[in-house]
Amino acid sequence: MNIKMLYAKILSAISATAGIDFAKKFDTKLRFHKELNLKNPTTLSDKITYIELHEHSSLTSICTDKFAVREYVEKKGLGNILVPLVGGPWNRVEDVDFASLPNSFAIKATHGCKMNYIVPDKTQMDVSKCRKEMIRWLATTYGGYSLEPHYLSIPHRIYAEEFLDNCNQLIDYKIHCLNGKPEFILVCSDRKANGDAAMQVTLDLFDLEWKHIPELIPSGAEVAGDGSMPKPEKLAEMLEIAERLAADFKFVRVDLYELSGKVYFGELTFSPGCCVLPYFTQKFDLEMGQKLKL
Repeated sequence: MNIKMLYAKILSAISATAGIDFAKKFDTKLRFHKELNLKNPTTLSDKITYIELHEHSSLTSICTDKFAVREYVEKKGLGNILVPLVGGPWNRVEDVDFASLPNSFAIKATHGCKMNYIVPDKTQMDVSKCRKEMIRWLATTYGGYSLEPHYLSIPHRIYAEEFLDNCNQLIDYKIHCLNGKPEFILVCSDRKANGDAAMQVTLDLFDLEWKHIPELIPSGAEVAGDGSMPKPEKLAEMLEIAERLAADFKFVRVDLYELSGKVYFGELTFSPGCCVLPYFTQKFDLEMGQKLKL
């Protein structure tokens, strides 16, 4: 049993005896050194956590499923922003037929985070290593060790998408939507491998007019940028897309990319930063919390 599985069992035991709110507050204090108020939610962290623990819906799980969400996006009339599929979904690693896949592609899992295997050139790929990664993904139940229960009902599957050129240099525009409307944008850029540790990434925070918001603090391998990130060409389109995708939710983060003048869909996220947003200052957390209506 690995450390994450053991910790998930500990949290489950705490939740069973003292309640899920207590377990979540324990986890947040231990790992992020942050307090949560779930009796009278005030900050954005408090309210996202409250929604996660007490207002879970099946639609949230469907839209977190990286394969099932494609149908939701299509129903919103936005199928053109989906990265094209090239294979799957597969329930077993044995079903993945590499011979049928194109020369370049991206293998992804449907049910968690950081479960991607990028193949820019199939002739150079380590098939054995890829299979081991997929086996590990399928054996992993995401959300148990971070008390994000909406992940628990997502089926464990694998699928393949078209390879996006320069995907390692893609800038990730994470549009945070409150009350069904875009409110602010967290930008992730300059990702760098860090061995077996979490990937280093630079974060920048902007309002909807692309004015820099200096309310970020270092968190793990995430560091605050200086706000010099240029405004994306398709910002207005991104905000329109985000609003259409967010209309059914009190809170959701809509992740989009811009590549060669085209907007691509990344994912919908309902519990960013394990719900507790450790990279935001307390001031910003409180300010945004006052805007989110429960």
